[in-house]
Amino acid sequence: MTGKRDAHERLPELIAAAVRVFTREGYGSARMSDVAAEMGVSEAAIYRYVDSKEGLFVLAIRRALLLEELPGGDLPLSPAPLAATLRDVRDLIAEAVPFGALAKALADREPGDAAAELEGILRELFDLEFRTREAADMLERSARELPEMADLLITGIWAPVLAALTEYLNGRADAGMLRRTPDPAVTARLVLETLTWFARHRFSDPDGAAIPADLAEDTAIDTLVHALIPAAATR
Repeated sequence: MTGKRDAHERLPELIAAAVRVFTREGYGSARMSDVAAEMGVSEAAIYRYVDSKEGLFVLAIRRALLLEELPGGDLPLSPAPLAATLRDVRDLIAEAVPFGALAKALADREPGDAAAELEGILRELFDLEFRTREAADMLERSARELPEMADLLITGIWAPVLAALTEYLNGRADAGMLRRTPDPAVTARLVLETLTWFARHRFSDPDGAAIPADLAEDTAIDTLVHALIPAAATR
């Protein structure tokens, strides 16, 4: 009983090690021996926790995307196949987008303060990018080798968020609350790319990683708000 309890207690440590390896190597190139070395155990010990590399990758993705708490049950775990997890992620995004502040804005024709509304949407998107950065990094690195990962990123995750953000920007511009830009869809991409770099990609840049978290968030959002709110409204 003690050994089983100890193994379950070390499961988060295993998944954290797997996240680091999959982010660095990608799914195709990563080996169970790499994860074992990262965790500081033997390769044989890894198979006491999970039955395959695919199963370990599934656990890492689901945990990093905040889909569920760590599973219980007997060890070694046998998670659902990777293809099923990718479908779950796609279905979750489709059901959830638009969410939070963006969903509220799309349903509200007359916000009291367009600048405050925009800032709330941007901060929520920034926070989501930041909290799921490990999963996104794993997917991006693995997408170079696995077409299904690239498809999930582009059509399953980015496309719904871009569509909702484009609808919001276009609607608020029509109402005169935001600046009319040359193309709302391109503007939506600029917004997301900016938030993604400051929330996530800056960690792979030595200079960017040195930027304090609050400063990174405030700078990105302040710049975007002032770029999109009509000049008269910011005076």
